[in-house]
Amino acid sequence: MNYPESHIQMVADTLLPGFLPKDPEETLLVFHFTLPPNESYKVEYLKSAKNVWEFSKSEKVIR
Repeated sequence: MNYPESHIQMVADTLLPGFLPKDPEETLLVFHFTLPPNESYKVEYLKSAKNVWEFSKSEKVIR
């Protein structure tokens, strides 16, 4: 199943707090997650000038 980008972002936004870097100087955040039954995605967030993590892009991870 191919999930729409909006669904991937919604899931990633929900998971984001668990992946926030401890270093306040970080400006790029990348993490992976799996949606049932077995689709994995890599998402990227960029920190804005206002210190807010903003969804940048996603890509399906092909195994």
